[in-house]
Amino acid sequence: MNSSNAAGNFDLDHAYLRATVAAPLTAAMAQLAILQPEDPVEFLGNYLLKFVANELEAQRVVELKRGQQRTNASAPGTQQQQLHSGSNAAGKAAQDAQNELEQMLAQERKLQLQLQSERSVPQLFQRFLEWLCPVLSAEEAYIGRRCASPDNVELVHWVASSRANSVTLDKFVSEEHGVTFDVFKEVGDSAAAVDGDGNPLPPAVPKYVHVENVLREPRVKFFHVPKLGAYLTKGLQYHSFLHADVFNDASPETPNIKEDWLVVSLDTMGQARPFTQREVDAFQRCCAMLAQSVEELERALYMTDFERKTTNDDALLHEFHVAYAAQVAVQEENLVLQLQSLPEDEKNAKELELRAAFMTYLLATHAPTLAMASPRVVPFKRPVLLTFAAALGLLGHPRQALFNPVTKSPSWEKMAPLLEESTLKACLEAFPAASPPPVADAKLALGEASKGDVEAASPIAFCFYLWVQAVIAHRESLDALAELAREQEAAAAAAGEGESDE
Repeated sequence: MNSSNAAGNFDLDHAYLRATVAAPLTAAMAQLAILQPEDPVEFLGNYLLKFVANELEAQRVVELKRGQQRTNASAPGTQQQQLHSGSNAAGKAAQDAQNELEQMLAQERKLQLQLQSERSVPQLFQRFLEWLCPVLSAEEAYIGRRCASPDNVELVHWVASSRANSVTLDKFVSEEHGVTFDVFKEVGDSAAAVDGDGNPLPPAVPKYVHVENVLREPRVKFFHVPKLGAYLTKGLQYHSFLHADVFNDASPETPNIKEDWLVVSLDTMGQARPFTQREVDAFQRCCAMLAQSVEELERALYMTDFERKTTNDDALLHEFHVAYAAQVAVQEENLVLQLQSLPEDEKNAKELELRAAFMTYLLATHAPTLAMASPRVVPFKRPVLLTFAAALGLLGHPRQALFNPVTKSPSWEKMAPLLEESTLKACLEAFPAASPPPVADAKLALGEASKGDVEAASPIAFCFYLWVQAVIAHRESLDALAELAREQEAAAAAAGEGESDE
């Protein structure tokens, strides 16, 4: 009897679970197989908890509607009164929507004024994201730059986030694996658009991409545990002034402007909801505002660099370059005199040691002039950046403080603060010129930069180039002498063993 009751209870439990849990659990397991999260248990738990929350909310809405219907049915009044009431409700809803829109537009105008007050692009990004995320009720907002890997693979590198310690920062998505790249895809049109003169216009790109359920889109790349929610992203094309080729030597008053791309993205992961149309519309307006603000700020920063370069720096650095070269030439003459009394087999090593020590002293002496590079915002050309990276690496700065983690190229944005006078002078004065650190990375970086290219591009970088060369030569000389000493010691030990055997 007891066994039959137990079997009956089991059947009832089985039927209940099948009716209530089977469908969401099957869907969750399917998403688990597709996404393969790091923590499957947490993923399933979050999925089922959100399913329960959605079901409870749906039941609440149904009960609310039923209650309203019962109230309307029992209330006295004619059909005309009911119609009048409905008309008033519709009018109130329209007025509420208009008020909400006006409030949002007022907030956007305040944001525009705030963006105009920023004096650096990273700070502008941060201000924008910290405003956008709460206003649109998002979990996280982030900005990426379109770039390429060392293998020339198209990437979007996430460079800013509304979260201070976001796992998204310095991550990337590739064209092959990321839904984000859909913002760059050209939209086909059977009737090609033309301008007023009948010339074909460039193909359009999507206004935005809205993935309403990220768990159903296998091309969404997650940098943390996947959660139910939406992903909204938009590509922004703008005129960039902060690139290495912006200065136009042939026509200094006309900068070389480059078409560049930013990507702005939002998500509601964990909220289990798509973005509303009101939020999407506000997102598009704010993105247009950001593109305009970035372009205006980059133009202003370029103009500051251009004016400083043409009115002061170029002439001053030309004089400095001549004086520096003269000091180096005098030292080379002094080296010849200092080495005359030394035995021939010691001259080369001593010459390299003295040259490295003098070049280190010379850089430290001229640190105020060398630091003139630091305030510049426009990036230098690649040979100059490689030279700075080689020098700063020898001075003890780690690679991650010098190079872009995604493109693997030297980053002027990272290196510029390291060339400030106080930082630079302290590093040079602490540099062990008599016994320099390993030089393999510096040698590799300098191998891509020719002496002529560096000298033509930047007198400051040329000073570092000469110093790096001197340090590399001295370190390699010390390594060669140490290797020779080890070989001689090994030979002597072998000879001693041979004599003992006899």
